[in-house]
Amino acid sequence: MRKARKVIIAEDQISDFELMKVTFENLSLGLELIHVKDGQELIDHLNQETLSQVALVMLDLDMPNVDGLEVLKKLYVDEELRKVPVVVFSSVVEQEKIFECYDFGANAFVRKPMTADEYAESISAIANFWTDINVLPGFATTVEHH
Repeated sequence: MRKARKVIIAEDQISDFELMKVTFENLSLGLELIHVKDGQELIDHLNQETLSQVALVMLDLDMPNVDGLEVLKKLYVDEELRKVPVVVFSSVVEQEKIFECYDFGANAFVRKPMTADEYAESISAIANFWTDINVLPGFATTVEHH
């Protein structure tokens, strides 16, 4: 089965992006990482991307120009873009914001861990699920019935 191999990381803090990049690369999953620094850059990129190749968007909420929640709202109303899996990866703790993320189509909400080890564990679990286990629309194969 063909798998999507691109992960788009929407993160304005370069230190957070670098930590995610190193962690993804250490997993050796053969993923192409694409970094965007704000929500508008993410929307622009998705509108030019072959969506079937995108395994996952890692979305920070607190970004300049267009924040993560606005991105979710824009994806939610677009019939094609809303099919792209989005994991909100944020330090936000307000329950209301978390509910809003799910209301507007986030597939998961993960709080940014406090230590490098926890960070690596979280990214590893996210990457393994969304790029290896999860089946995306358009990638389904014929199921054999026994």
